Amino acid sequence: MQTIHGFIVALHVLTGALSLLLFWVPSFTRKGGKAHKQFGGYYIKAMLFTSISGVVSSTMVLFIPLVIYPTMPEHFESVAYFTAYLRGQYIFLLMLSLLVWNNVRHSVAVLKVKQNLEQLRTIEYLWLPVLLFVVASIALYQGITYGITLTCIFAPIALLNAIGIVRYVHQKDIVAGSWVTEHIGHIIGSGIGAYTAFFAFGGRALFEGSPLLQLVSWVLPALIGVPFSIWLSCKYNPKLSGRNTPSLKPKVVKS
Repeated sequence: MQTIHGFIVALHVLTGALSLLLFWVPSFTRKGGKAHKQFGGYYIKAMLFTSISGVVSSTMVLFIPLVIYPTMPEHFESVAYFTAYLRGQYIFLLMLSLLVWNNVRHSVAVLKVKQNLEQLRTIEYLWLPVLLFVVASIALYQGITYGITLTCIFAPIALLNAIGIVRYVHQKDIVAGSWVTEHIGHIIGSGIGAYTAFFAFGGRALFEGSPLLQLVSWVLPALIGVPFSIWLSCKYNPKLSGRNTPSLKPKVVKS
């Protein structure tokens, strides 16, 4: 099982690194253009594999922690404490992986169905945001109980993300073109989650001697990504778009 887990993690890291690079190409190319669609497709495929492999590898550790990590470091007081530490780490990684998976899948789905939201009101689609809500709730409880700052920051974000997806899917009236801003918000959200995971695990090693720098590296993706998402969403918002974007003029349609 260690070998299988190690292989999955290696692929996860490889495709994750590729995703981090691919993210910026569709972000800065003309929306709807050839490069945007081509590299956006590459990013989506790489990120889907990264997030799903993250879910699988995290779940393995949560269920069989001592099989995956049979050797306990000396500084841990007991096996029970070591197991609790592993589960605390990997419930966070599971939450981030589900968050990224949700964002990527939703960003693609909203462009596909547009105003036909009834196509997304199914168990086959809604099980993933519901699962994210459950995992994020558990993670938030652990974060508050054990004072895990990073979990306390991102668990509420994951909860709001899951609720937001369900609310979007169940709205009765939708402004024509609002699926574009929904796509933008969630695809950038997937990038924020990916960079957060990278800094959460890589930043710990890079800034081991400075807890402050570790914290900064953890929240930096959100500090950059959220304003960027807001700016792009405002730019393509059908309610705010000017005459240069006639296809996004506000028009309420039934879902």
